[in-house]
Amino acid sequence: MPVIGNLQSCHLRVLLPLWLAALCLARPGVSKADDTNGALPVVSVQTARNATMSGSQSGAFTIQRTGDTGQALVVNYRISGTATNGVDYQRLSGTVTIPTGQSSATIGVMPIDNLAEGSNKNVTVTLVPQNQPFTVVALPDTQYYTHEINGGARDIFTAQTQWIVDHKYDSNIVFVLHEGDITDGNSAPEWTNATTSIGLLDGVVPYALAVGNHDGLMGSQSQTALFNQFFPVSKYQNLLTFGGVFESNRMDNCYHLFSAGGVDWLVFSLEFGPRDEVLTWANQVATNYPNRRVILLTHTHVYYDNTLQGSSTNQLWMPTSYGRENNGTDVWEKFIRHHANMAFTFNGHVLGTGTGRLVGVGDYGNQVFQMLANYQMGLFGGGGYFRMVQFFPDQDKMSVTTYSPFLDSWLTDTNNQFAYTNLGVFTNAGPGYLLDTQYASAGLIITNDNVDLTPPGVCGISYAGVPPVFKVTFNEPVETVSAQTVTNYSVDNGIHLTSATLLSDGKTVALATDSDFTPNTLYTLTVNHVKDCSRAANEMVVPVANTFMYSPILLSDDFTNGVLQGWMVVDEGTLAAPSKWLEGSGRLMQLSDIYGPNANATDHRKGTYLYWNDPQALGWNTYALSVTFNSVDDDGVGVMFRYQNPSNYYKVDLDSQRNFHKLFKMVGGIETTLATESGGYVVGSNYVLRVEVTNSEITVLLNGTVLFGGAITDSDLKAGTVAPYSWGSQGVFFNTLRVTPLCRWPRLTIQSPTNGAAFSQPDPVPVEVDTYDPDGSVKRVDLFWETSILATWTNAPYFFQWTNLPPGNYTLTAQVVDNAGLIGISTPVNFVVTPPSPKPMFIVQPASQNVRSGSAAMFSVQATGPQPIYYQWLCNGVPLNGATNTFLILNNVQPANAGTNTVLASNQWGSVVSQPAILSVDLTPSPAGNMNGPPSVCLSGVEIMDPGVPLISVDVTNVTVVRIDWSSNLLGWAPLLTLTNGGNMLYFVDPDGTGQPRRFYRAVAQQ
Repeated sequence: MPVIGNLQSCHLRVLLPLWLAALCLARPGVSKADDTNGALPVVSVQTARNATMSGSQSGAFTIQRTGDTGQALVVNYRISGTATNGVDYQRLSGTVTIPTGQSSATIGVMPIDNLAEGSNKNVTVTLVPQNQPFTVVALPDTQYYTHEINGGARDIFTAQTQWIVDHKYDSNIVFVLHEGDITDGNSAPEWTNATTSIGLLDGVVPYALAVGNHDGLMGSQSQTALFNQFFPVSKYQNLLTFGGVFESNRMDNCYHLFSAGGVDWLVFSLEFGPRDEVLTWANQVATNYPNRRVILLTHTHVYYDNTLQGSSTNQLWMPTSYGRENNGTDVWEKFIRHHANMAFTFNGHVLGTGTGRLVGVGDYGNQVFQMLANYQMGLFGGGGYFRMVQFFPDQDKMSVTTYSPFLDSWLTDTNNQFAYTNLGVFTNAGPGYLLDTQYASAGLIITNDNVDLTPPGVCGISYAGVPPVFKVTFNEPVETVSAQTVTNYSVDNGIHLTSATLLSDGKTVALATDSDFTPNTLYTLTVNHVKDCSRAANEMVVPVANTFMYSPILLSDDFTNGVLQGWMVVDEGTLAAPSKWLEGSGRLMQLSDIYGPNANATDHRKGTYLYWNDPQALGWNTYALSVTFNSVDDDGVGVMFRYQNPSNYYKVDLDSQRNFHKLFKMVGGIETTLATESGGYVVGSNYVLRVEVTNSEITVLLNGTVLFGGAITDSDLKAGTVAPYSWGSQGVFFNTLRVTPLCRWPRLTIQSPTNGAAFSQPDPVPVEVDTYDPDGSVKRVDLFWETSILATWTNAPYFFQWTNLPPGNYTLTAQVVDNAGLIGISTPVNFVVTPPSPKPMFIVQPASQNVRSGSAAMFSVQATGPQPIYYQWLCNGVPLNGATNTFLILNNVQPANAGTNTVLASNQWGSVVSQPAILSVDLTPSPAGNMNGPPSVCLSGVEIMDPGVPLISVDVTNVTVVRIDWSSNLLGWAPLLTLTNGGNMLYFVDPDGTGQPRRFYRAVAQQ
């Protein structure tokens, strides 16, 4: 907060404009010096020495130059090779500086030892000129990713930044611009998600963050404390690319410096609807750097009609409508047009099409290329699309493309893919140096001299099929002969293993058996004598035992591999084709709008499906298929079962827009409706769809509720595989697909908690199980947490109150046993327990004071935590009437005011008491010299206190009563309050001044 002080006055009045702020220019620096005349230096690179992974020897490249050494020379290079930058060796930046007076510099390659034996790797450094092509990435609004609403997920944000990290060198990404609305609700969990995603860029690619209205600028007053807590100035102030800030310790308005393409750049990040004082500061900074090309990053500027925001009263979402000070037109008039070095602007915020652009011409004839990109209203809260702005200095050209790493998809329309030539930016950009073509590239070897002395370990066991095939996954590649020796594996309870096969990944062994397993029985799989592939050929001499409870599984897929291995896509629809099935982040996704024969069809519908392509699956006949789905569209979604081919299958089709549930059969290419009812699903919600087929009965359940009034009888199709299905649904997710044998088991469901529910400590978790028991055959119900029994019931109701749970993820399963001994198992339910939301925490404590009798005292605090926070000041433990702000003002302090002052801060989660602040009163008379001086009064400072209330301090000498007046225009004045003075300092606050853009004060001595 700007603080104004040391303003002297006559003894009658001082005018203090509240809107005035001091300029805070950090590290102003100087612009890059022009190249000296004469021939360009020639640079080369050679290998100085190779490296060892253990670190016994580091590697190095030597960069040399010819010619004048009178000034430092920055040399750019590209990194390639089988070794990964930042993983196999300490990260290299891509630039090296040959110091003044030196003709060479060294690039050190410091290996990062993973203590694992492995193959040798190499690093290649290739020199590139200073004016090589480069890329700037613009990240549009990520609010739905951090909040995880409207189809968005934090994985989408992470996919964006991870792609940038992975492609920094091949795309020469030099800077990242986040266009604001990083969060949706300005909450700590959202900022935590943001730091997780953005943090991937730290130390890899420099970036700037614009503060959007959803990040704490919804009104005239700044509420950006959380932004600055998660992205503090201290994190960036020592980076070479960091320039400075407008307000001390606040990143709301800042600037950054970098060089690329033979040009020095200045990046401004300005708040949403920047204030006049911010623009005044930005004008001065831009003037300080006349030789740097300027990029303006701010949350809103261009509107989707290709004009500046504010150019029409019909435009929506203007900053001034939020109480902010300036729209895009104002920023142009007050800042952009006045600078010959202004070149580009980037913004988000605006909805509609979410795209817009225009080219303005500044007062000096310079073109300013201004662009809007915001995809938040699209699929998956934006779908992970971002802008790649590629610059080609040799052609004075830029091209803009729009890509989503999450969807691996490009937007190729003219609003999202375009180019500009004759920029007028790179006309003076030179290569900086010439390359010695014979020595423009060099490589070194990182020798892996580690010797693995640790035997392999088992990191996972899974099984599928009846009888099951087990897959044992080791934590490293294993030696073929020992891995395929079947006697190195055993299962208790008389189970016979027939073969062991090492799969293509070198880490997984498939074990076949001809034995029958008993459901819901504990078994132990033991592994021994398997060797790894290290030079030492370490052998497992200590047996590894893994115990599991067996439940028959025909197919289990959590879609975590990233490849649709074992699945086959069939597109029946021709409209909006083809389909787009993807697997990632534990989800199977279908992202195309594919459908047929028309948009009004309610039967004979042709969509797309993905069937399990295992020959054995064609023989599945009596089974239960369970899958979780979530659709961000409202059209058809469902499953196929007993699928043989495109002409023979059963299909469940659920449609939210057309409000139906339907069950079809396709036999010999002829479709028949078996059952139909009203109902759909809620868009964006998770559902568990379960189909049970036993002989001629088909039972369909949605979230445990039986559809179609009960079992449907049909015996035309006897067996077949399974398939997720989509019709016209652009954005449907499937996960946790299971197919298990079904033997007329009794049914039950876990009603509470619901799948995906969240609980906060110390709230109890109510658990309720419901069974389908029309004939009273249920004998016992068991509730499991993983493999531990939590409760057992022999009579209804089946209810359990689970208390004192630590934070974490939990999975519950229930089983029911009937009088015939048959066992039914519920669909697992997952829920999470989170730590309690925090009560307030003081980040600024009140300070003790000693004041002279008759003077003033002021205490203040600052607390963070979930809002709203309420305050109550206490003196000696007694609440002070009306003292409910973050500050406490005591004017004309008397001995009775002495004591211990504390403040109680409270929110819905609890209360906390500040540290004590002692107020002591000095009764010593004022020095005689002060009695003889002339009377004077001075408004010495202003500070904006939470919640935006102006706090003004007054210095007085030999004046007893002071009247405070206020004005909005310096012409007419109105009395505000009167202060009685017993010392030399007074304080007052003006609650009515909160949010006022211009408010002036004067102090008038009364006597």
